[in-house]
Amino acid sequence: MSHYEIALSFAGEDRAYVEMVARFLQNHNVQFFYDDYRDVDLWGKDLYTHLIEVYSKAERYVVMFISRHFAEKVWTNHERRAAQSRALIERGEYILPVRFDDTVVEGLLPTVGYLDARRISPEVLASKILEKLGEVSAINRPIH
Repeated sequence: MSHYEIALSFAGEDRAYVEMVARFLQNHNVQFFYDDYRDVDLWGKDLYTHLIEVYSKAERYVVMFISRHFAEKVWTNHERRAAQSRALIERGEYILPVRFDDTVVEGLLPTVGYLDARRISPEVLASKILEKLGEVSAINRPIH
């Protein structure tokens, strides 16, 4: 099993928003996968195989940042398929979609609840992730 509670899946074009979410999570001691924070770990690995492991075996959730860029990319679709295979087996909440737009993504049903990045800040989203993990609402907690 992965040592990440959360894995973040996103297109490079959406990195600025996701980076702010990652910083918040890091400041609140969440164990999560964000590629820029794992560059040394990823260096030399077969990413095709390793990313299947990351996105199908996160301990709790994959936060999937949906956008037209996400839908177009080879690597994000690889991550999505790995996460969806786990979601099928789990039969529960595993993929937590966050939308930058209304792009339709294969296998992600329109009935799945999502958060809208067009309406909430990265900090509020990260706080909601902490709440989903069972942490107290962190939006007003001091950063260590």
